[in-house]
Formats: sequence, structure tokens, C-alpha cells
Amino acid sequence: MGALARWLLAALITTALWLPLVSWPSPALAAEPPVPIDVAVTVGNVYQFSARDKTYSIEGKLRVAAPAAVMRQWLAAGLDPIELLRFSNLVEPWNSLLEPIGGPVQVDSRLARDYRFNGRFYSDEIDFRGYPFGVLPLRLELEPAAGATGAIHAYPYDTTVPPAAAALPTFTLRADSPDSSVSQRTNMNGYRLRSWRLLNGGSSPESTVEMELVYDPIGWAALVKWLLPLSIAMVLLLLTPNLRASYGSERLAIPPVILLTLVFMQQAYRDSLPSLPYLTVLDSLYAFSYCVTLLMFCEFIWCANLMQRLEPARFAAIERRIDRLELGLQLVSLSGYGALVVWAWGQR
Repeated sequence: MGALARWLLAALITTALWLPLVSWPSPALAAEPPVPIDVAVTVGNVYQFSARDKTYSIEGKLRVAAPAAVMRQWLAAGLDPIELLRFSNLVEPWNSLLEPIGGPVQVDSRLARDYRFNGRFYSDEIDFRGYPFGVLPLRLELEPAAGATGAIHAYPYDTTVPPAAAALPTFTLRADSPDSSVSQRTNMNGYRLRSWRLLNGGSSPESTVEMELVYDPIGWAALVKWLLPLSIAMVLLLLTPNLRASYGSERLAIPPVILLTLVFMQQAYRDSLPSLPYLTVLDSLYAFSYCVTLLMFCEFIWCANLMQRLEPARFAAIERRIDRLELGLQLVSLSGYGALVVWAWGQR
């Protein structure tokens, strides 16, 4: 029993001494740093913008670059670098184009490959509060196709693990702004490109690359299309009090016509936008125009009834009082429109 006890004691001491050494991580087995993948975007054309759907089409070129040794390893394993990425805001992947342009090219110490893309995208950053004068931000978003960890373990829309990709290291995306550009053809109908930028939108290792295009509306186009008809209708209404109060029937016929015109014009403009939980600048102008039209109509009714009850000898004195009242209404209406214009300018 003594020999057995000594043998068990020696085994316990040996295990206690070797256990920390076995559990301590070996430098050789430490995780390798993520492989940097540089992404450059060249936007060639932006078209078919739909304000109602918040969608737009973009065509251009995409460059994917990685360290030469890693890129050669991927290509030798039959893995195309573009399979590691995907457009996160692409809405019609079945109707899009993504194809390589030539073979790999040497760029400094990196090996790069160019791709041509064309597709329809969606941007939730579009805000119509300043419509039709607010800025229009359009986005092109790229993210790892592998999932949340950034490890290359599966192809896009595939749950299998390719043997060639299973042993590859993790990667991170980096925005390559110097090699990116935007063509002059990106100006859309009614909009002019103000600025663009390519930036990283996430944290490593699952970083994302975003191309942001910021557009300004062409002022005269929006003015003629949406504001000029509204302005003409309201000028006609505000000029109606210049008719003498004795022309009651003629004055009463104008506000209902203006009201129906406002309803049809606003409906036509709202059909070009999605359902919004807030008012746009143009909605505010229409709402104020409704109030002015209703106020003028009520004042005309009051004046017509008053003139019917008066004796002809008092018409001249009453008309002067009505003229002063209606001049005040005209000035208040114009001041309200001026305040709305100043507020709308601040929403840009």
C-alpha cells in the first residue's frame, strides 16, 4: 500500500505541474490577424430614381484588392474574391450584373481584380421633409458575404462550407478612397451631384464599405414643376378681394374653384412619393393654402350677407371698411407664406 500511495502522489504532483503548461495558449496557435481587403468603387451612371420606392439604378466598376500572397492562394483554391462580398442594399439580385473585367493586376504590394456591376439599390436614408428642395442621399453598401463573424466559411446565399474556403483566415474590409471616383454622368433628371465619399461603415472584423452620393435638387426645375402652379392659384385667390364687395356672387365663385384645384394638385404630387408619417415642405404650403382659401371664402360670405342687409346709402362707407379688412387678410396671408418660405429654406 505504501508503494501505491507514493505512486498516486507522484502522479498527482506531475499532473498539477503540467496542467498549466498544457492549458496556456501557444504562440504558434494564436489567431492570425484578419486579412485586409481593399475595396474601391467607381460609379459610372445613376439613373431610374424612384421617389415613391426609394430605389435607383447604379452601374460602375468595383476593385477588390488583397495582399498578393493571400490573393494567389485564394485564386489557386478556385475562390473568386468577389464571392467574399455582397451588396447589402441590392433589391433585385436576380436582375443585376456582376462580372469580372480581365484577370488579376498588380497594385503595389497587392493583387487586385476589377468587376463590372449594374443593379437596383435601396436607400432608407432618404428623407422627404424638405421636399422638393431637400438633399437626396443615395448609398451603395458592401459587406462580407460570410455572415456576422467575418470568417470566410460560406458563399453568399449558400449554407455549405466549401473545402477550399474553410481553412482561409478571417478578413476585414477597408475603403480605398484614392482609387475611387464618380463620373459626371451621375447627375439625374432634376438633381445635381453635390458630393460623394467612400467610407467604412462598420467595426472590424465585420466592417462594411459604403459609397454615399449626395444630390441637390435643381431649384428651377422643382420651382416650375411644383411651386409655380400653387403660386398662380393662390395669387388669383389673393387678388379676388380687389373686386368690389358689391360683386358678391362673382367673389363667392372663386374660392371653391381654387380649393378643388389645390386638392387635385396636391394629390398629383403625393402620388409621386411613398406614404410618409410626417409633412413635407410642400405639404405645409398646401395646408396653409387650404386655411387661407377657407378664411377668404368665409369672409366673402359674411360680406355678401352684410351688403344684402344694408341700405344703398351706406354701401360706400361699408365698402371702405371691408376693403381695410380684406387688405389686412391679404397682408397676413403673404406674411404667412414668407415665414413658410424661410422655414423651408432652413430645411435644406
